[in-house]
Parts: sequence; C-alpha cells; structure tokens
Amino acid sequence: MKSNDLIRLTNSCYWSVQTESLFVDGEYAKLSISQKKLFKFLVKNINRPVLNLDILYELNDSQEREFNEKSVRNFITGLRKSLPCVNIVNIYGGYYMLKSEQISRSLKIKEQFFEIIEQSKNPIVVTNPNEYDNPIIYVNEAFCELFGYEYEEAVGQNCRFLHGNDTKQEALKQIREALSAQKPVEVNICNYTKEGNMVYEDLTISPIFDKQKEQLSYFLGIYKDIRSVPLFLEQVQKVL
Repeated sequence: MKSNDLIRLTNSCYWSVQTESLFVDGEYAKLSISQKKLFKFLVKNINRPVLNLDILYELNDSQEREFNEKSVRNFITGLRKSLPCVNIVNIYGGYYMLKSEQISRSLKIKEQFFEIIEQSKNPIVVTNPNEYDNPIIYVNEAFCELFGYEYEEAVGQNCRFLHGNDTKQEALKQIREALSAQKPVEVNICNYTKEGNMVYEDLTISPIFDKQKEQLSYFLGIYKDIRSVPLFLEQVQKVL
C-alpha cells in the first residue's frame, strides 16, 4: 500500500484509490459491493455536495440490490453508524457530502446559510439556477406547513408546480423577467396548497451570488401569507 495511493478522510480512516478499499486504524474494512460503489463515488466528489438522486443512480448500477430515494438515506445512515470515523453529512436540499478534514470555509458557510433559514417562521424556498429548470433544492418547515407538501415532494420541482392552473397571473411574468435578469423582485401572487386551497402571498425573490466567483448560486424566495387582504377587500365591497 503506497502513501500516494491513499486519500485521507480522517486521522484513522483512508481510502485506497488503487484497490478501492477503506482502511480504518490500519485495518482493511470489509465493504459490500454497494458500499464500495458509494465510497468510490463520494471520494470522487470529496468535499462537494452530491444529489441524492445521483447517488441512487450510482448504487443501482452496482446490481447488488435495488435502491430508491428512501432506501439510499437508510443505507447511508447505516453506514455512518457502522463506520463513525467516516464523515458523511446530509446537506439541506437532498444532498450528501463526504468531508475530509480539510473542508473549505465556503462549504461551512453554505451549511450555516441553510441552518439559518430553517429557523425562519416565514415559508422559504431555495432554487438552483445552475441546474436544469431551476429546481427547488430546499424548503423550510414553514413552507411545508403552509402548502401541505412533504420536503421530498417539493425538492426537485420547479416552483411553478404551486401555481396549479392559474398560470396567467401578471406576477408570473414579472418573476420570469427578474429571474432572467438575475434581479430581485417582490410580487403578490396566488399559489395553491396540496389540497387545492388558494394561498394569496407577498413573495420576495432575491438572487444570491458567490462573491468570490462572481456567479449566481441560488434564488431565495420568502413568502408572506396575506390571504386576509383580499377577503377584507371583498367584505368592504359588500358594504359599499
């Protein structure tokens, strides 16, 4: 075993690129076909978030067993317990990451970013404009409570799934123009819950840039439920 063949994960844990093996405290760790496939993929993307679905595709290629999104999560959880020296973290938005000890400051900042917005009482959605169709990569608990969707149901979709058949709103045109120009926008919009109930909201969308790379990283959407406003105006019209 050559030292230049090894990738250091922690003080006691190394991955051999040549033999595709994991060594813990100098001893060979026995891995299943699927576990070895997972490590190979995560080491290739070390210190970078990888999507749950990408891991799913990799594992299903192992032909050892059939996986789905839930079983992938359970599989990784089991691996964490059996190999606690390996630092595989779950990142909001359906991502996992294998961390080495030399994790960059920028990744820590991203984790803190999602931890902060999770605590917001306002419904919040984060999308990734660098992926096809600008999919949702994160929603907080307040979002799930307002719209009635589970986290897994929302992530991966474009926000248009909330519009239902109400697709001719002027606000949607304003949103599209702002996203295209990478500029912030605030609109009043009608969306719909999972059960089909209308939610009238004030929506603020802000582009989030990576200042070091000068590149657009996310769109951050913050909702404020203002259903009482049109109901109030309706009552006023009845009185007048």
